[in-house]
Amino acid sequence: MLLFNILRLAVISHSFYPSFSYGGPIFSTWDLLNSIAKEGEKIYVSTTNANGNKKLNVETNKFLELKDNLYVKYYNEEIINKFSFSFIFGICNDVKNSDIVYIQYLFHYTVIVSLFFSFLYNKKIIICPRGSLSKFTLLNNNVFIKKLWLRIINKKIKKINWHACSYLEKDDIKKNFKNAIIKVVNDGIDYKKFQNSINISKQDLIYSFTSKKFKKITNIFLSIGRLHKIKCFGTLIKSFRYYLKDYNNAKLIIAGPDEGEALSLNKMINKYKLSNSVFLIGEVNFEQKKILYNNVDIFTLASEFESFGIVVAEAMSCGLPVMLSNKMPWKDIVPKYGILADNNDEDFYLGFKEITKQKFDKSSIKKYVKENYDLNVISFKFLDWLKNVYTRD
Repeated sequence: MLLFNILRLAVISHSFYPSFSYGGPIFSTWDLLNSIAKEGEKIYVSTTNANGNKKLNVETNKFLELKDNLYVKYYNEEIINKFSFSFIFGICNDVKNSDIVYIQYLFHYTVIVSLFFSFLYNKKIIICPRGSLSKFTLLNNNVFIKKLWLRIINKKIKKINWHACSYLEKDDIKKNFKNAIIKVVNDGIDYKKFQNSINISKQDLIYSFTSKKFKKITNIFLSIGRLHKIKCFGTLIKSFRYYLKDYNNAKLIIAGPDEGEALSLNKMINKYKLSNSVFLIGEVNFEQKKILYNNVDIFTLASEFESFGIVVAEAMSCGLPVMLSNKMPWKDIVPKYGILADNNDEDFYLGFKEITKQKFDKSSIKKYVKENYDLNVISFKFLDWLKNVYTRD
């Protein structure tokens, strides 16, 4: 449904597809923009070639058509995650030629430069913080500079529209900008892509990802995310240690790229003698992730904060009940689709026991995701909101 064909949307983000090292937001942004582009709207993404501590192998400093109506310009960074000479001087025209400027994140040089030119050319501005305003982020690294930057933004607050990925992010925006105009549009997933996976036995699943054979396996728990301290995988491992005293044939799979925590997590696994119960399997591709979602029993995540948590929606699209930290924006899952717990060993242990005993309707969980988080639903909401932003004085 083409809402208005005069739109040229400039999307500005310090990283973009296929910079997979940055986790879920890369996938969710890519999927959303693809969905919008299919409706005929012109989208121009200005980003960098940063991919963690490496660079993407892409052509730089010119717009590339990755999909119909979706163009991406990867500016080369001379200092990865710190500076791009070409971005500083090139973003001016990208902003000038746009109708709406949509900026992701807050505390990055790309945001500062993009906002400057957006104000200069009096553009319609949308900012999506993507967790930048969480308590965890604000209290870690360059705290004084962050506070100063927020004060500067506050002076221009009337010219900015805010996109919150969840009700928790909306609360974070309100705490910092009382007069902010905020719209909550959740991230979305392509529901169909996660259906019709192959079914394999628990034994074969564990063997295929760990090369270990077990005669008896009861429940398999799955967690997916970057191995970063904010994800609190240590809490999962320690609480699962207690759970194993009651269900000694259960398994916990943790999938995701290392961002500084793999060594300490492996030490913890060895310390508690969990090498036959807890497995760090590294980063998985889409097909592997799909197989895991469709063949484990329960998805779990103990993250200290998520602006949304795309992996939760993905897991539930496959009918999985979820056991989550109550610091994540998923209060609606209780009691029909899962359990929330405090981020400590005891509460997660009790949560593991409780979710094992409960029975969940797999079809109801899938229906919940399809009706609320499928890309067709989310992209329509987002486009409708863009229309309101564009036409509002």
